[in-house]
Amino acid sequence: MNPHHWQSQIEDIADRASKDSGTSYDEYIRLFTQYFDRAFKRRPSMAVRIACDFGYSPELARKEDISK
Repeated sequence: MNPHHWQSQIEDIADRASKDSGTSYDEYIRLFTQYFDRAFKRRPSMAVRIACDFGYSPELARKEDISK
């Protein structure tokens, strides 16, 4: 896949997280991270860099993986 496709996909994920989280920024970050991790199981480094611009938190993803 190319970075332009990832950008579009990540923007869609951000929109979904924004709608689903209501007005809570913490919930937006949690949902965005969860949705991103589901969509990008292999997490290419370029996709992670793009996602960080939208609030992706790699540390949060690791904490949630540990608690499962």
